[in-house]
Amino acid sequence: MNMRSLSALLVALSLALAPQARAQQLLSGEEQDLANAAFATQLGSGVYSVSGRTLQIYRLPFDYTVRDTSPSKFGIELTLPVTLGFYDFELRDVAEEGLPTGIDSLSLVPGVTLRFELQPEWMLEAYAEAGLMRAADIETDATVYSGGLRSLYDFGGAGFDWTLRNDITYAGFNFHGDGGSAHFLRLQSGLTARRSFTRESRIDYLVYVVNDVFLQQPQGPIDGSERGGSTVQFELGVTLGPSTPTRLWGIPVPRLGLGYRFGPDLQVWRVVLGSPF
Repeated sequence: MNMRSLSALLVALSLALAPQARAQQLLSGEEQDLANAAFATQLGSGVYSVSGRTLQIYRLPFDYTVRDTSPSKFGIELTLPVTLGFYDFELRDVAEEGLPTGIDSLSLVPGVTLRFELQPEWMLEAYAEAGLMRAADIETDATVYSGGLRSLYDFGGAGFDWTLRNDITYAGFNFHGDGGSAHFLRLQSGLTARRSFTRESRIDYLVYVVNDVFLQQPQGPIDGSERGGSTVQFELGVTLGPSTPTRLWGIPVPRLGLGYRFGPDLQVWRVVLGSPF
């Protein structure tokens, strides 16, 4: 399989593959659909339980580097994560009903990331993003926002390229009108190990582990503290992707993988598109 064929396959799989998952229901009524979808925008791709319905979330990462980072100046990157949501759709439905004809929820959340090189192997990033979230069957939409600071430290060992990541994120949403709002504050620590299959291989694999500590718990698809949710969570997973940045039809080819998130009263499998974090 050549690189172009593999890139096309990764893009197709990223839009079609979905594992099974379960999570607590935290909000009730019509607003729960929008609230869960809004927080899924921040918490990543996956399959969630929402008011007895299945909500599949796919986050497509798009970005553009305005200025590269160097020791003498900070880098600038513009981001535009596009998040698609589908209710009551499963992969096995494709054989009988075909692909979904409509999108049940959509969010566009542009942002900017500033990168500072503290040392050649140590990067500090400050980021912020804000945009709109809309659900097809809800008569309102929401403003979604987030911001934070992250540290990335790269090192080598045992034939792998390692990255130690620490991140603090504040995120939330506001319903337009009188629908209220919700937010969360999260500390995240993660470790990744990346390696090519062979010296000649253009594809590599990345194994990761992550720990989340919610100082303020979200009322979204990954459960919440008000109903005995998990303020401390863990995730293990693996992703595959091009060893160097690759574009297909001008669109960045995302990494594709699978992660398992767990904690007290929590078990979630999720599709990983792009970065696992």
